[in-house]
Amino acid sequence: MQRHTFHPLCLLAGLIVTLAALTACNSKESNEDADTLYAPPTDVAINSFKLNANANLLRGLDSVYFSIDLQKALVFNADSLPKGTDITKLVPNITYSQYITSAIIEMTGGKVRTGTVDYKKQPGDSIDFSGRVTITLTSTSGNSRSYELKVNVHETEPDSLCWGKTALSTLPSRSASPRSQRTVMMGTRTICMLQEADGSYTLASTDHPDTKDWERRAVTLPFTPRLRTLNATSSALYMLDSQGKLHTSADGINWSETSATWTNIIGAYGDQLLGLRQTADGQAITSLSGIYPEVPLTGEMASFPIEDYTNLFCYQSKWMAEPIAVITGGITRDGEVSDCVWGFDGTTWALLSKGQLPALRGATLVPYYSYLRTGGTWIYDEFSTLLVLGGMDAEGEFNKDLYLSYNNGVTFTKGTGLMQMPEFIPGMWMLDNVIATRPRSADIVPQGWTEMPSTKLHPWYRISTEVSGGNIYWECPYIYLFGGCDETGRLYDTVWRGVINRLTFTPII
Repeated sequence: MQRHTFHPLCLLAGLIVTLAALTACNSKESNEDADTLYAPPTDVAINSFKLNANANLLRGLDSVYFSIDLQKALVFNADSLPKGTDITKLVPNITYSQYITSAIIEMTGGKVRTGTVDYKKQPGDSIDFSGRVTITLTSTSGNSRSYELKVNVHETEPDSLCWGKTALSTLPSRSASPRSQRTVMMGTRTICMLQEADGSYTLASTDHPDTKDWERRAVTLPFTPRLRTLNATSSALYMLDSQGKLHTSADGINWSETSATWTNIIGAYGDQLLGLRQTADGQAITSLSGIYPEVPLTGEMASFPIEDYTNLFCYQSKWMAEPIAVITGGITRDGEVSDCVWGFDGTTWALLSKGQLPALRGATLVPYYSYLRTGGTWIYDEFSTLLVLGGMDAEGEFNKDLYLSYNNGVTFTKGTGLMQMPEFIPGMWMLDNVIATRPRSADIVPQGWTEMPSTKLHPWYRISTEVSGGNIYWECPYIYLFGGCDETGRLYDTVWRGVINRLTFTPII
């Protein structure tokens, strides 16, 4: 049998020939794939947009956040710049793909400038954003796309308290010209009790004070009420009669007498009712359940008010074991009109401040919001704020000024002009307030209007937002002022509705 042998050089030569053939074949296929898969760059997206710093114009201008909506080809700042900001000479900083060969900005309808700017050649040129501004990007592939560039500015003063002349309604009485009223919140319902012109009584209630569809019922009371003493916890109403006996009701229609006889009701502290009663040594602060020790109005407490004080407001935070209650103004046992602010922590009453508010009787204490710029930028932070408005001084002159406290009543200052009451609202005293939300909606992307900044919200109120079909829906808190009297004690048949403008701007989500 003949054996075949192969020389190693022959084997190597054959291997080289085979590899060469394979390499030639693979190279051909690779070139064909490359010709098929390769395409010129088509990226014409804006990657980022901001404004260059200009401290002379606005602090923190370079920190303004701009949204880039690639679907709608729109660049905008949802958190609008302050009213009056000059946007006619702003320098933008725009980034985009390295394959962009042309970036042309076009200005039309501007106040000081129109025309075009070649951004690639002149990136430091100022742009007039007071009109319509677009930028057209073109890539090496020849693809191009135009974007609208918007710098939104508040059209109104966002931090002003607005009481529109049309935001006026009448009290929910059964007939015209009611004699007196008292409005309180029981749980989530607004309760308004009125004495009609004929002397009868009406109980009106609603889940929202903005509606005209109040539930109105005639009430036959088994006692002669002191209507202005009406107060409520979350589940019950309380009111004194002309003899000082305390009555309670779960529905405002059926009333029963308690065993307590008081000189006045201070208000609800949680589910506990606080009031004043006459003792052998004078008046003392007491509670219906007796859970809190009585506090005689002697010593420093002698300046505690016994009538015509504001509504009692309670607040609580996660750092507090018990809520804090605040009350201001009124008339003391010596007949003096008080300029004091008092607080209660569930254990002790304390004088929080004196002399920071004018001495007033019949004012109202409103828990609300205000906005302050606390940092080095243009952004404002939200603060829970107590407002004091209305009331009458010792000389019978109405208080037309609004006062604010940013620290829950420890200090008060007079509000700026933007927060003051308008001239068309008359001076009044013995008025009540309710805070309630109204539903609002808007398109998510601003179209010539402004938006509110994202802010921290507070325990007694939350803004809830819902997005549907490109729109955003949210609840906006309004102040409702009920009644109030003129200098003769005649009741104003009015309900005023007010809001800080900023809260009506679309929330950022």
